[in-house]
Amino acid sequence: MIQNKLAIFGGKPVGKIPFIKPSPLSKLEINAANDVLKSGLLSRAGHGPIVKDFEKNFARYHDVKYAISTTSGTTALHTAICALGIGQGDEVLVPALTFVSTASVILQEKATPVFVDIKPSDFCMNSIEIERKITKKTKAIIVVHLYGHPADMDAILKIAKKYNIIVIEDCAQAHGAKYKQKLVGTLGDIGCFSFYQTKNMTCGEGGMIITNNKNIFRDCVALVNHGQLKDVVKTYDYDRIGFNYHMTELQATIGNVQLTRLETMNQERRINASLYRSLLKDTELQLQEDVGEIEHVYYSLTALLPLSFTKKRNWFLDAMNKENCELNRIYPMPLNKTSLFKPLGQSCPKAEDVCARLFNFYVNPGIKRKTIINTCKAVKKILLYLKKEHETR
Repeated sequence: MIQNKLAIFGGKPVGKIPFIKPSPLSKLEINAANDVLKSGLLSRAGHGPIVKDFEKNFARYHDVKYAISTTSGTTALHTAICALGIGQGDEVLVPALTFVSTASVILQEKATPVFVDIKPSDFCMNSIEIERKITKKTKAIIVVHLYGHPADMDAILKIAKKYNIIVIEDCAQAHGAKYKQKLVGTLGDIGCFSFYQTKNMTCGEGGMIITNNKNIFRDCVALVNHGQLKDVVKTYDYDRIGFNYHMTELQATIGNVQLTRLETMNQERRINASLYRSLLKDTELQLQEDVGEIEHVYYSLTALLPLSFTKKRNWFLDAMNKENCELNRIYPMPLNKTSLFKPLGQSCPKAEDVCARLFNFYVNPGIKRKTIINTCKAVKKILLYLKKEHETR
């Protein structure tokens, strides 16, 4: 009994040392970054040769005509919204379960985000709910491929075509994921990516937009470049209001290397997720399902606590930390319930239920097998305690 005492109550932790996340970088990225630092050319107003090379490589990887780099995934989404002319009076459908940027960029242009509920199986936008939210004001749908799982694109694209609505794919957590053998970001009108520290491929910060539409491409180029299609420092002339969303040479050189490693890193994420699934198959946890003909890239492996433990989620995470087996919670509440969006008065009950019970396992490349095994041991140890506690009430 003493051996199974939870660490949060003074027992011996399952893990010997606190959880350490492995670095996403290899010597290849470090060497490439050193080369840029030695050159002394960190930025060329968004037109540096390495930035251009990264854009070409990213477009080639996705087999699309155009790629435009930005400073972040958020600015990639904002640029896309602006390029489409979305503004006051327009509505954009977004899933209730996603990061704030998916919806905040809509508010930035004085348009209205309309939240769509999710499927409890894969946690992505429920295509059945989409059609119920469409009005004459609906101008676009932002689809999020959440936690690396592609959304139900066939159904979503069919609805978009029926109502003549633009589809933006938020691929911030899904680099290299596939839907029916097609890479995400290539299925809708515009694909937006993030290269933040935690993503499947990273530059520290950075973003990318991809499209096959020449007009959208030209608008995005101008928006990122102070409202000018040409080199600003040569003309100092401007066609429209724009932004300084330029990626640096240092970010781009890291991104170039990360792109060459993406398939290998994603495969390691799948292997790690598979080990978690195998070790936790006899628990009552609900793990994110692989729904449809997809290739999941596991930004994280997401799970739900049993309904009877709903109010214990935060305590459960604290208890796991005490066992030196850290977990995450992305995202602990749906956007429609946050202070920013609550005044809109929108309800998404499935997302609200999922968020109350949700937590995430780290599957990052470089995590040791022993760490995964210990994490699963700690999960089982704490679930057993919660089950006994619940039975004695």
